[in-house]
Amino acid sequence: MSYSIAFIAPYPKMGELFSEICQETNKKIIIKIGDLEEGVRQAVELEEQGEVEVIISRGGTAIAIKKKVTNLPVVEVQVSGFDLIRVLHQARQETDRVAVVGFYPFTYGLEGLGEIMNMEIEILTLKENWYKHPLYIEKKLKEVKYKGYNWVVGDNISVEVAKKLGMKALLIESGKEALMQSILEAERVAEVRKKELERTKRIKSIIDFAYEGVITIDQNGIIDTFNPQAEKIFKREAYKVIGKSIKETFPEFDFLNLTKIEQEIEDKIWTIGDIKIVANIIPIKINGEIVETVITFQKVSQIQKTEQKIREKLYLKGNVAENTFNDIIGQSQIFRNLKEEAKNYAQVDSPILIYGETGTGKELFAQAIHNYSPRKDNPFVAFNCAALPESLLESELFGYVEGAFTGAKKEGKVGLFEQAHKGTIFLDEIGEISPHIQARLLRVLQERKVRRLGDDKVIPVEVRIITSTNKRLAQLIKEGKFREDLYYRINVLHLEIPPLRERKEDIPLLVNFFIRKYGYKFKKSIEGISDEGMQILKNYDWPGNIRQLENIIERLMVITKANFIITNLVKEVMKSQYEGGKTNNYLVSAKEGSSLDNIDVDIDYNHLLRGSLEDIEKIIIKEIIREEKGNKAAAAKRLGISRTTLWRKLTNK
Repeated sequence: MSYSIAFIAPYPKMGELFSEICQETNKKIIIKIGDLEEGVRQAVELEEQGEVEVIISRGGTAIAIKKKVTNLPVVEVQVSGFDLIRVLHQARQETDRVAVVGFYPFTYGLEGLGEIMNMEIEILTLKENWYKHPLYIEKKLKEVKYKGYNWVVGDNISVEVAKKLGMKALLIESGKEALMQSILEAERVAEVRKKELERTKRIKSIIDFAYEGVITIDQNGIIDTFNPQAEKIFKREAYKVIGKSIKETFPEFDFLNLTKIEQEIEDKIWTIGDIKIVANIIPIKINGEIVETVITFQKVSQIQKTEQKIREKLYLKGNVAENTFNDIIGQSQIFRNLKEEAKNYAQVDSPILIYGETGTGKELFAQAIHNYSPRKDNPFVAFNCAALPESLLESELFGYVEGAFTGAKKEGKVGLFEQAHKGTIFLDEIGEISPHIQARLLRVLQERKVRRLGDDKVIPVEVRIITSTNKRLAQLIKEGKFREDLYYRINVLHLEIPPLRERKEDIPLLVNFFIRKYGYKFKKSIEGISDEGMQILKNYDWPGNIRQLENIIERLMVITKANFIITNLVKEVMKSQYEGGKTNNYLVSAKEGSSLDNIDVDIDYNHLLRGSLEDIEKIIIKEIIREEKGNKAAAAKRLGISRTTLWRKLTNK
């Protein structure tokens, strides 16, 4: 990465040497010549033009530039000990008494140099402000000359003044190694400065575009940040506020107490003039001392308006589909195929019936289909048909007009189909609706119009319908509980979500996802689960599917004390899934002290013989599958039947 760097040489020879280094290293650096005031003039000009990011110079010229140029970093060429010894060795050929002249810190630590060089050396340290007044340097050099030192070793200004006084003088010249080191340092400074500027701009952008008002106050009570939202809330311009005392500008903030705050304060209510705000106060500490106080705030009235809008938007469950196919976890082949099939279905408007046991994620698929479809920017309205009695269900689905029934709202009510116009309506547990509602639903699907309760006109609606059920609707049709014509209307496209026991290879993915989810929720750092514990989870049949698995992981996350879920804890929690329950339609019991891996399953034959022959057959099949650790192919082989027959017997088909 290249940076815009300028080198201001105090004398031409140094500029020439620096140019050689740039050519050798292929560095593109601006080179200017100017000592002291001329060097400062060159630096100021570069700063005003905005051409460079860093300036390099040496000695008094570097010090002078630092004093004048405030917005650009200045890197000094360091005079190495080798540079000094080299010039002292040259002087030693003529004299053994030399005055070494230079600005601090160059002269620091040179006291013992005379003994090393076998010379008498006088150290003269120049003050930083003397570069403006060479007469001071002349005065000091006259004092040195009076002491009998006729040779001077120093920087460019010292050498020039010494020669005017008739003294012998040698310039301490910087070698290539010192100049190269200054280039590397300038590049490092430029990189740090660039990152800091980017960080500052990023923070400023965040503050400027923040939804909340932001005010920052330094430790002296002076306002140094007042963002546009703060301007809007208080109707004051930032340039009139920044730099002013918070106590004078907003006496209600009580700055003296603010500076004593040791911890963050949330949701503090203040009244500033006629404006009521809710504020958070955050003290910024360095080494235990508060150096800055940040106040973020919103108008109470705005919060109330926002909350009202949110309530209106979320009045019905599922007005927005939150999940996409990326949120559906599973890498098993059967599940990948299912997701691809669902993506294909999303591109058309035909009705979809989703079948799956409880807890398999039917609504998750419905939301993902909506978000993958051309309707994704329109409403997604979800409703559980088993949640309400028939009288209320009808009014929810189709709406009503004023006076439609006792207790009806004066203004009437918009039904779910109207709210889902241009979008998707998802009706969960469709098998629970009554024949009367089935007939009305069929008419809506056929005519694409709804009639509100108590109304004599119809309203056109254009929606995509997705339904789901955990019941076999074909069986309900045989029993006269579900209309066959409605079934064919909603079952144009069909998705069957496999139970978790048929895609056990996805269990580790789900387990790790829920560990992360509840780790974040409970603020726990849990690294994972033991291999044996994971195997226990994979061996279980999961009658409650993913919902049950999630509940188990949530329970494990609550009770674990370590940063890793151990096997015994999994056994303890999973044991409760077996004991005293009718898991998988048969009773099981765990022998005291046995590990979950080796739980003996005792079939209660008195309970078993109360069922039909079909029920008994299903219990035996499930027990064999359990013994084969979920391997249905092995279970079918052991029973002497095909996998198709096994599946048919399990599902009553």
